[in-house]
Amino acid sequence: MNKFEKILLTIFFVELFVGGGGRLIDFGVLSIRQVLFLLVLATFAYRIVKEKAYLDKKVNTLIRFNPVTVGVYALIAWFVVSAAIGFMNGHPISIIVMDFLRVSYVAVYFPLAYYISNERFTLSRIITLLKYSALTVAIFTITVDLLGKTVFAADFYPFYVFMNTIMNDDLFFRPSNSVFYKSHLFVLIALILSLNNILNKKYQRLDIAIIILASISVLWSETRGFLLAFMLSVIMIIALDVKIIVDPIKGLSSKLKKLVQTKPFIKKFVISIMVLVAVPFMFQYMTLERFEVAPIESTGHKIDEPAEVNDVSVNARMEFIVASKDILVQPKYLIFGMGYGSEVAGRTDGLEMSFLDILVEQGLIGLAIWGYLFLIVFINYYSAYKRGHRLTTLDISLMAAFMGILLLTNINPFINNPIGISFFLVMLIVSQTKKELKASEDV
Repeated sequence: MNKFEKILLTIFFVELFVGGGGRLIDFGVLSIRQVLFLLVLATFAYRIVKEKAYLDKKVNTLIRFNPVTVGVYALIAWFVVSAAIGFMNGHPISIIVMDFLRVSYVAVYFPLAYYISNERFTLSRIITLLKYSALTVAIFTITVDLLGKTVFAADFYPFYVFMNTIMNDDLFFRPSNSVFYKSHLFVLIALILSLNNILNKKYQRLDIAIIILASISVLWSETRGFLLAFMLSVIMIIALDVKIIVDPIKGLSSKLKKLVQTKPFIKKFVISIMVLVAVPFMFQYMTLERFEVAPIESTGHKIDEPAEVNDVSVNARMEFIVASKDILVQPKYLIFGMGYGSEVAGRTDGLEMSFLDILVEQGLIGLAIWGYLFLIVFINYYSAYKRGHRLTTLDISLMAAFMGILLLTNINPFINNPIGISFFLVMLIVSQTKKELKASEDV
C-alpha cells in the first residue's frame, strides 16, 4: 500500500464520517462522495493491473469467492434487476438512476476488502478516524444548536438560510431550533464504542470527551430512533458479556453464581441498567420537544391537562406502511418488488424505513439477500468465537452498534444509503477476516 492510497482512504473515511449526505462539495454533477467512491475503485483497479494480480486472490478480491463476496455479487445483480423492473413499470428514469446509484455504493466492498487489513489500512485506524470525526460533528452540531436556541432564537430564519447555504441544505432543523445531521449516525456509533470502553475501564481522554459531547449532540438532535438503537446496543453489550462469562461454566445455577461473583460485570451491569432506565425519559423529552401542542384554552383559561402530541413522524410512517401493504398484496410485487423509482404514498425518493423500502422496491428476493449479509456478520463472529477467538471490547462494541443500526434503519433510513452501507461493509470485512484468520490458525 503506497502513500497515495493511504491518504485517499483517510480522506474517503473522514468524508463519510463528517460529510453528512455527501453533498457538501460538488464537482459539477458529481458530489465529493461520488468522486472519492470512483477514485477508490479506480485506484484499486490500477493496483490489480499494475501488479498483474488478475488471478491473485490476495489482491484481486473480485475473485475471492467467500460467503460475503457471493452475497455482495448477488446484491449488485439484484440491483440491476430492480432497475430493469422499475424501467418496465414505467417509473421515472431519473429516480431509477438515483435509487440505483445510492445502493451501488456496495461495490466499494471489493477495494475495501483488500485495503482493510493489519498489513495495510487497519481497523484501529478507521476507529480512530471515526471517533475524532464524531467528536468534530458533535461539537459542530452543539454549536449550531446553541446559536439557534440563544443568539438567533428571536430571528431564526436568516440563521437557518445561512447555515443551509454553507452546508448545501444538509442540515435538518427541528421546531425547537435543534439540528439533525446525517453524520449523527457516526456520533451514535462512537458513543456506543466509547461507552463500552469506559465500562470496561479501557478508555482514553477521547472516550470521555465523546461520552459527554456525543450524548448532548444525540439528545439535541431529537432523533428518537437513536435512543432506541442506543438502548438495544447496550442490551446487546450486556448479553454478549454474559455469554462470554458463563460459556465455560456448566449448569444454570453455576452460571448464575459465576455472574454474581464477577464484580466487574456487576458494576458494568448496574451502570448499564441505569443508562437503560434513562432512555424512556429522554424519549419522552424528544417527543414533546418535536411535536408538543399547547393545551387547549377554554373561556380564556388554560385547561390543566397534559398537552396533546401530534406525532406527525409516526403518522407519516403509518401512511407508508398502509400504502406499501396495498402494493404488496400483489404476489409479483411481493416477490420481485416494484423496482426502483417506485412511488409510495406520493413519495418517490425512498421511504423512512429501510427494510420496507427494500421490500417494496426489491421484493422478498432482495430483502432476503440483504438479510443474508446481515446474518453473515454475526455468523462470522460466532464462528471465530467457537474456534477460540476471544471477543475483544471492540468486537462486542461493533456488534452491539451494528445491531442497534439494524433497529434504527426501520425508523430512519440508513442501511441502504452510503452512510449505513459504509459501516455495514466494514463489519462484513472485519468479521470475515476474523473468521478466516482463526480458521487458518487452526490448520
